[in-house]
Amino acid sequence: MESGKLRQRGKDKRRRAILEAARGLLLEKGIDGVSMRQIADISELGLGTIYSYFAGKTEIYATLSVEAFDLIHESLAAAVSPGASPHDRIRAIGKALLGFSVKHKAYFDFLDCFVSSSRRMFPVQTKIHVDKHGEKMLAPLIEAIEEGMKIGVFKAVDAKQYSLIFLGMLHGITHLRKLQETMLKGRRFDELYHQAVECIIDSLCKKQ
Repeated sequence: MESGKLRQRGKDKRRRAILEAARGLLLEKGIDGVSMRQIADISELGLGTIYSYFAGKTEIYATLSVEAFDLIHESLAAAVSPGASPHDRIRAIGKALLGFSVKHKAYFDFLDCFVSSSRRMFPVQTKIHVDKHGEKMLAPLIEAIEEGMKIGVFKAVDAKQYSLIFLGMLHGITHLRKLQETMLKGRRFDELYHQAVECIIDSLCKKQ
């Protein structure tokens, strides 16, 4: 029994080494500049070992994408307090996304490459699989917006489209953190970020 657990831990460690190596190479070179041989070299594993875990780099990057989407979903869902108002649920989700960009910077940077890729990374069936996890990532935000519409505090909108706008805006604003000593000098980044969250909430609210 113990030897079986040790073997599984070894397999898990090798799999994680492959994924970490692939993610680092993607950030450095872009997906078209990465080869399976490079992943093998960085992970210090044989090429045959890499192929025993993954069919190719497309499967590796699909796995990384799913991991990133699932981790964001877990962070956003955990941030929402039961019984909180739709407004406070959205504020909590915004705060959680900012926290994720710091705590899980490697995943956040990976998603930058995923989103900004100039071409489709995955074949159709793989993309469908990855997109399902992306849809799941949006769920806590969609639910908050739909609840606000249901109880009459938010105007009628396309909840999914608004969720995409919300995440897109906040994702972009997180990059302004690096301008703290230039364009943002004398201003606090966190205040700018939370003001953006309030602007989105205000745009959802029914006007009196």
